[in-house]
Amino acid sequence: MSEKINKNKTDLKNRKRYTASFDLKLFEAMKTYSDETSIPFSKLLDKAMYKFLEDNNLLNYIENNSKE
Repeated sequence: MSEKINKNKTDLKNRKRYTASFDLKLFEAMKTYSDETSIPFSKLLDKAMYKFLEDNNLLNYIENNSKE
């Protein structure tokens, strides 16, 4: 029998898996936009998180954590 390899911890080099719950209306709006524009949902979340950090003058958190 072939051995299963758990790639969950090793298949992403520049990304982090995270499970979350979303407001239904926000989720549906983002999913619809993602489908209509062919922009991956994860990229839209990246942009939203970056905008949040930018708007709240928290971009230093990206620089401080990039050395991990």
